Amino acid sequence: MTDYLELAKSVVEKASSDGAEVEVYIGESKNTQAKVRNGEIDQLSISGSVGMGVRVINNGRTGYAFTSDFSPESIESTWQSAQALSQVTTNDEFRKLPEPQTIPDEDLEIFDPDFESVPTADKLEFLKQMEKYAMEYDERIVVTDYCQYGDALSHVYLANSKGFAGSYSSTIAYAYLDAIAKDDDGNVINATGLGFGTSFRDLDAEQIGTDASRKAISMLGGTPVDTQKASVVLDPLVGGQILAAISSALSAEAWHRKRSFLMDRMNEEVGSSMVTLMDNGRLKGGLATAPFDAEGVPTQATRLIDEGVLQNLIYDSYSAAKAGTVSTGNATRSGHRGMPSLGASNFYMQPGIKSREDIIKGVEKGLYVMNVMQTGGIDPITGDCSMSANGLWIENGEIKQAVSGVTIATTLDDFLMNITDVGDDLVQLPFFGSIGVPTLRVDNVMIGGLDS
Repeated sequence: MTDYLELAKSVVEKASSDGAEVEVYIGESKNTQAKVRNGEIDQLSISGSVGMGVRVINNGRTGYAFTSDFSPESIESTWQSAQALSQVTTNDEFRKLPEPQTIPDEDLEIFDPDFESVPTADKLEFLKQMEKYAMEYDERIVVTDYCQYGDALSHVYLANSKGFAGSYSSTIAYAYLDAIAKDDDGNVINATGLGFGTSFRDLDAEQIGTDASRKAISMLGGTPVDTQKASVVLDPLVGGQILAAISSALSAEAWHRKRSFLMDRMNEEVGSSMVTLMDNGRLKGGLATAPFDAEGVPTQATRLIDEGVLQNLIYDSYSAAKAGTVSTGNATRSGHRGMPSLGASNFYMQPGIKSREDIIKGVEKGLYVMNVMQTGGIDPITGDCSMSANGLWIENGEIKQAVSGVTIATTLDDFLMNITDVGDDLVQLPFFGSIGVPTLRVDNVMIGGLDS
């Protein structure tokens, strides 16, 4: 069996013989994808891959080449191509490899050693049961869509000419489906159930299937409400889409390009006291957790907004060098085909102490938003935010009726400033790394519906 870390180190040694900075990344993965429709296996694929990427930095000029052919001839051709490209690309004084740092030795709970022992038959049976739970929840559930399971076992090996060499393994399993409900009048609504974890054992077929159907049935037969300003309570799947946009506005690259609605507001109040936003690459069991980032910098917990006050941005080595600061360990890469780039890891809203039910009980008049379509979109540059929404109308803390055919509109500035309650039900979602969000209450949101 090939020792990929030793291979990466040997390529670094060969490619750096002329004094250039060299980084070698090797990624190995095994993946399962399955889909069920009407109790039958509609799709099943099991695949594996391994690849190498070589980055050469020569006096600020960067060359990159990659291969999935690990023959000696192909590997040599790959690092020589990276060397050649580094002679002709544009010079950038901030392009350099990071200095090596000690990687903390701790169990980040991102690897299940029994992951490969789960039979494929068990995964397929899980999917069938998930669909069955959804369909049997209520006779008005007429069909499911996107009833899918996936998993990945990944190994990362990284070495560079600065002296860094490290590796880690991670596992992830996920499943989701859409339940589609239809009433006697022909009204149709869909809702999503999903689950994620670092182990197959983390997934609950009954919870995923029934959650999708419960939400779909509760929204069936919705009608618009009058246009008004009111409170909204956001389901984590909805709030996660908004937080994903905010995460991109908190990157140093966005600030350098002046493409963030939060530009030049460091140390200012940008949200209510309920708002604490973190990026934590060391979150135990996190979907984007790793001991080091894509450049070998130790990951860390970075407090970006603390009780409403903007305190920091996320940086990789390049953006940190430009800004005259240090990397927060936020270099990411999607595989061996691309160079590292800046991105969020586990980006999340610090959860509160109230349950979703208690948050709803505190709303005098408002909309519990369970399903959205980004008709107007969420723009992290201008801060505009407008979405078509379905959900449940709340009066005096009680659910009164299903709502559909409305829009909710605000700005990301107002969204952050008007958060008045944060739930205790933090959910990790696989958006742009990993977005973690609990149930949120936001006041003074424009709900567009029927003209009075």
